[in-house]
Amino acid sequence: MTTLSNMNLVKTVPFDEEDMRGWVWDHYAKSLPMSTYVVGFAVTDFAHIVSSCNSTLSSSSSLMTMSQPKFSIWARPDAINQTKYAGNIGPRILRYFEEYFGIKFPLPKQDMIGVPDHRFSAMENWGMITYRELVIFYDPDYSSDSDKRRIADVVSHELGHQWFGNLVTPAWWSDLWLKEGFASYVQYLGVNYVEPDWKMLDLFVLNEVQKVFQLDALNNSHPISIPVNHPDEINRIFDDISYSKGCSIIRMMDHFLTSKTFKQGVTNYLNKWKFNNTEQNDLWESLTQVAHQDGTLDPNLTVGQIMDTWTLQKGFPVIHVKRNYETGCVCFLQSKFSLTNETTTTEEYRWYIPISYTTPEFNSDFTLTVPQFWILPNETSVKKNLTGFLDESDWFIVNIQTTGYYRVNYDTQNWILITTQLQLEPEEIHTVNRAQLIDDVMTLSRASLLTYDLALNLTLYLPNTNEMEYLPWQSYFNNLKHLSYMLQNCPAYSNFKEYVLSQLISEYNRLGFLEREFDSVLEKSHRVHILKWACNIGHIDCIQNSVDLFANWMSNRSKKFQNIIPVNLRSIVYCTAIRNGSTEEWEFAKNKYLQVNVASEKDRILTALACSQNETILTSYLNAAVTPNTFVRKQDSRNVLQRIASSSDIGKRLTFQFLQKEWPRIRLYFGAGLSIAKVINGAIAVRLKSESDLKDIENFKMKYSGEFGFGERAVDEAIEIVRTNVHWMKNSYQTVANWLKKTRFTGTE
Repeated sequence: MTTLSNMNLVKTVPFDEEDMRGWVWDHYAKSLPMSTYVVGFAVTDFAHIVSSCNSTLSSSSSLMTMSQPKFSIWARPDAINQTKYAGNIGPRILRYFEEYFGIKFPLPKQDMIGVPDHRFSAMENWGMITYRELVIFYDPDYSSDSDKRRIADVVSHELGHQWFGNLVTPAWWSDLWLKEGFASYVQYLGVNYVEPDWKMLDLFVLNEVQKVFQLDALNNSHPISIPVNHPDEINRIFDDISYSKGCSIIRMMDHFLTSKTFKQGVTNYLNKWKFNNTEQNDLWESLTQVAHQDGTLDPNLTVGQIMDTWTLQKGFPVIHVKRNYETGCVCFLQSKFSLTNETTTTEEYRWYIPISYTTPEFNSDFTLTVPQFWILPNETSVKKNLTGFLDESDWFIVNIQTTGYYRVNYDTQNWILITTQLQLEPEEIHTVNRAQLIDDVMTLSRASLLTYDLALNLTLYLPNTNEMEYLPWQSYFNNLKHLSYMLQNCPAYSNFKEYVLSQLISEYNRLGFLEREFDSVLEKSHRVHILKWACNIGHIDCIQNSVDLFANWMSNRSKKFQNIIPVNLRSIVYCTAIRNGSTEEWEFAKNKYLQVNVASEKDRILTALACSQNETILTSYLNAAVTPNTFVRKQDSRNVLQRIASSSDIGKRLTFQFLQKEWPRIRLYFGAGLSIAKVINGAIAVRLKSESDLKDIENFKMKYSGEFGFGERAVDEAIEIVRTNVHWMKNSYQTVANWLKKTRFTGTE
């Protein structure tokens, strides 16, 4: 047996007492000042490997004086070989953060432990980080590229906490975002350092900004910094607002202050407050001081004045851009974005908004992200004369590389000019902005701020110009989900499937079903999403390829673990085969789940089991998820509920009925620790769209009022999501149906 704690082991002393023969005391070095929530200890029979921390970053850095902690990875002996990837990148990311923050890692060692059962993905105990096995184990024979990326994300996030959260800790939970937002931001910097081909800094916009926009558009959203007066309120704020919005506005600061100023301000803040507690005003003060010294911020303005408008009020702005094509004058107007343009308050929301922009004649390489000017909270609108930079036939794009946390809406003519440019030479517009244009135009149409004719016409550039970049396509697919949910079981759905297939068929044929040796990581990810949509909407070739591969795997029963399905395609193949199969395929996959010793493969199979269309199987699976001593481990139960609900319309209906009928049992099984946000919001509410659905979810809340613990806000958000869907069906369904009917799609086979 071995013990571990935050600090290094000093000595081991055997007991003298006769009845304690064989027992020992392990004595550890005195810990540095730290918050109690990051104190940790472990008693295990795990094996470990020691990784090197001796790598260097740059000859110009001061790394010669940096720390040399002993870096160890711990895991079950029969899984220790799966920790090599985490053991490779962990020390390199730690060393990168030492240089980025300009502060040595203060402990003599850093342990990372893979734990078979873990309530969270990971926990940043100082010097002794614990991980769920899923987010630290990597086996190239079983783990996909997305599994590898998840490991790098979580390892980098937890190592970032060693500075933000551990070295300097928020004084109270109301500023949780200070540690979670920063850890979420620097995780991208750390992963980008060890895996530059993944283009993580571009993926940030998809994974964080666009994702949290959906939640932050709701009236039931909340400010980043929010009073916390009860333990349940602590758990409620461990959500996308604290993490994704937090890191999004930090990224915005990085750009409007410039990275040089931002990094120095952060370093000063950490040095001033190390081994201590802070509030967000302490960070604002350090950043302001450096910004004024560097001349990157108006001396009459502070970072606190700017950022308080982003942290102390909920939501985000949409910038309305209207051009005078004769004079070259452009008017910028800010307002709070809402999916329904309905509000429950008369309060006015205003922000300090950094405005960056580009034209074919100015900043055409999309690299200048510092603001050209600011819209102030007391300004209803701002007018700028751009004569000389902007001809009447030129497109105009605001928010370079989506560095600002806001949406942009243009007048109709400018949207047409942008669409024309995309149809002719899309590469003239930065990849990140192409992705954001798609997300903005589709969401603005959803909010009735634009017509769907304009939005859907813009999306037609994707196949017409052979758009091959991952980001724009993924942004498009993310927005297609809402249309798919709304149109399912409606007359327009068959036309919708024709439209989607016509959009992706050229990419399906170009990429092929199987991977090629020369594919980049992003091309492999792109293929996965193309195939997922193709199979889901019934493309015969995609379905047949999946079914055949799964059948071949089943025929190799004598070879216990041999799996001939390419690892990056397994999620699609498993799900498609089980969806189109029988009990035999489902039981085969379940047995493979019980046999395999790789967490990522287990997780993939659990997800695929939810793809069945057999109501008896799904009902049994739902029950297994909330019953002790079944094949579904408790740590995976919520994910199983979520995946069944999100797998299909049948799964959504059965899961919602299950929640309504079995809530007392579910609540008893999970106790106060149950978070249902991803189940009720991310999987069920997004698919509900009728008045009867709205009544059902309102009755669900009323029936179990007071029994949702820290999931109370999630239920309120779910009700609002359903209301917006009902609103959409009344106001937008027919418009989309008419466009799909009049726009003929060919060449889909």
